[in-house]
Amino acid sequence: MSQIEEEIKSYALTRAGVLAVGIASVEQINNYAPAGHRPDGILPGAKSVIVLGGDQPTRGSWKAPSKLLIEAGPAGSAIVARAYGLSYWIENKFNAEAVLSSGFPSTGGPYGGAVPWQSLKLHAEMAGLGKRSMIGNLILNPKYGFMYYGSVITTLDLEPDGPLKGKICPDKSCIEMYEREGKTPCMKACPFGCISGEIENGEIKEARYERYKCFSICMRDRAHGIFIRRAIEKALEGKDAEMKQILYGEEFANAQLMLAFGEQRYFANCWECVKSCPIVRKGAKR
Repeated sequence: MSQIEEEIKSYALTRAGVLAVGIASVEQINNYAPAGHRPDGILPGAKSVIVLGGDQPTRGSWKAPSKLLIEAGPAGSAIVARAYGLSYWIENKFNAEAVLSSGFPSTGGPYGGAVPWQSLKLHAEMAGLGKRSMIGNLILNPKYGFMYYGSVITTLDLEPDGPLKGKICPDKSCIEMYEREGKTPCMKACPFGCISGEIENGEIKEARYERYKCFSICMRDRAHGIFIRRAIEKALEGKDAEMKQILYGEEFANAQLMLAFGEQRYFANCWECVKSCPIVRKGAKR
C-alpha cells in the first residue's frame, strides 16, 4: 500500500469517522456489473472505488422493538455525507476527479430503489469490506456484522484491496439449525417468508430474497402507505371535485414520489431477520 492509499484510509477512519474503508478496482467491478451500472459509466476514466462502512445502529438500538429500530437505530443517511466529504477532499488533495457513487445498505441511494445505478453490495465485496449473506440484501462484515456502506468513484489509480477470502455467512450455529430444521435463524425469524435458500456442505448454495413479500408487511405502517390509503379513502367518500382535490393534493403527491423513487428505508426491512443473525449480534456487541 502506497502513501496515497494510506492517506485516504487515514482520512476516512479518523476525520470522516467510519468503521472500515476499502478500495476496489473499477476494472474488477466491471467484470460483474452490467452495462449502465458500472462506475466508469458515471465518471468516465474512473479507476477506483473507495468504499466506506459504518453508521451501524448503536448497541442500545438493537434492543429496541424491530419497528422502532427502523426509525431510531440506523443512521444510514450519514454515510452519504461522509462519502460526499471524502469526494471533495480527494479532489482538493490530489487534484483528481471524484463523485459520490451511492449510500445505504445495498441499493444505490441517493438515487436507489429496486434497480440502482450502482450496486453497493458489489462495491463492498470488491473492496474487501464484507460478503453476501443468506439475508439477500445484506453484506456482512467479519468484525462489525451489519454496516451501512457508501462509495466514492475516482479517477485515482489506487491499489485495490480485493475481495475477502473465506466465508462469513453462514455461521456455525446457522448451519446446525439448518441441518435440524431446514431453516437458518434469518429464515425462521422472517414473518412473511421473504428469505429462503439452501446450504450445502456448510456453504451458501442459494440465497433468495423476495422483496415483494417484505414490501407487503412494511407497507402496513410506513408513511407513504398510510398517506395513500387515507387519500384514496377520502377520495372515494367525496364528490368528483373533492376527489380530484385530494388525489392531486400535496400529501398524495408526496406519497407517490416516495413510491416512484423507491427509497430502501420505505420499501422494505422489518429488521426481524437482521436482529436474528448471530454475525450481526456479535458485531453489535463490539
